[in-house]
Amino acid sequence: MLYDTETLNLYLAKGVYGFLMPPIFGEISSRSRHYAALSDYACAREGVHVFFFLKRKIIYGGQIIGSEDYGSFFLNGQYCPLGRTVKAPLCWDESPRKRYESSDKDGIFTVPDVGDRCQPYLIRFIDRLSLRGQAISSDDLYFELGKYPYPLPSNSIQNMSFCTLTPGETSILIDLLQSDSENIREPFPDEVSFESEPLLFNPEYGINNLFDAESESHLEASVLANPTLLPNSLRPQNSALCRQVPISPFKPAQMDRADICYYSDDQIADGTIPNKVIELKNRQAGKGEIEQIIRYVKWLRKVIPSEATKISFYLLAPSFTRNILGYVPRELRNQISLVPFSRHQSTL
Repeated sequence: MLYDTETLNLYLAKGVYGFLMPPIFGEISSRSRHYAALSDYACAREGVHVFFFLKRKIIYGGQIIGSEDYGSFFLNGQYCPLGRTVKAPLCWDESPRKRYESSDKDGIFTVPDVGDRCQPYLIRFIDRLSLRGQAISSDDLYFELGKYPYPLPSNSIQNMSFCTLTPGETSILIDLLQSDSENIREPFPDEVSFESEPLLFNPEYGINNLFDAESESHLEASVLANPTLLPNSLRPQNSALCRQVPISPFKPAQMDRADICYYSDDQIADGTIPNKVIELKNRQAGKGEIEQIIRYVKWLRKVIPSEATKISFYLLAPSFTRNILGYVPRELRNQISLVPFSRHQSTL
């Protein structure tokens, strides 16, 4: 989600995107959205398509470059715990731009009415489809999505910096851009460039064990960035990754969202419904947690009754209450698995 054409043209020209985030000099507050943003970056993989939303338009950026196996994002400076741990160099600094007021620290700038911001994480992309800067009306996408009787991530992007899209949404967007679009890209002055080669995330930079996660959002970011933390049965295998996917009826607010979803080549409902759903908890899971999974299963059985039984659901937690399976209706037990944390170490 962008707010002005100048920023769009900068990112298209340089093949880069970085969400503006508050710099963090100490520990991450439990109220901070830092790990939620990091989780979005952690879903990135080599080849994933990047689209920008701006003023009722959707514009194509390119395809992510980096890694196919783990989080394909770059560390930019030391204004976040991960960057400080590995002493990441500052390679991208937008503070020279006139729209922002520079601070006394490189890489930190003041955004009017917002405060100090930096870009501790970046994604890089390259256009392999000759579509960079091609734009469609956002209504064109939502007209197409109207045929699905359930919300998709792009329906709930409001007030978010960015969101992951399902393969179904991506295919629709590519088709629309290739069939009827306009190029709105404009040249951008070469006033902001990479000062050095950015540091690509490496799983060695993160936690070594699921028990080391500081919070549920930290756990989510960690396993998305480094799937080797997960048991073999829960690792993505040639799958697209999405997070915070609405699996719920349309509601004014508080739609139920699944933590992590995998979409494999054996697509369900044109790639708009996940093949595997993982709910994460960093505490003992009991009645409330399993009932959340049950809501997902029941809703999907309503909207896609012929295909819903193909979907696997997993609840990953350090431990479970003794009677947790007693809350699962017998007819749903074949679809739901409980997976406890293990002391499995990341193998790299």
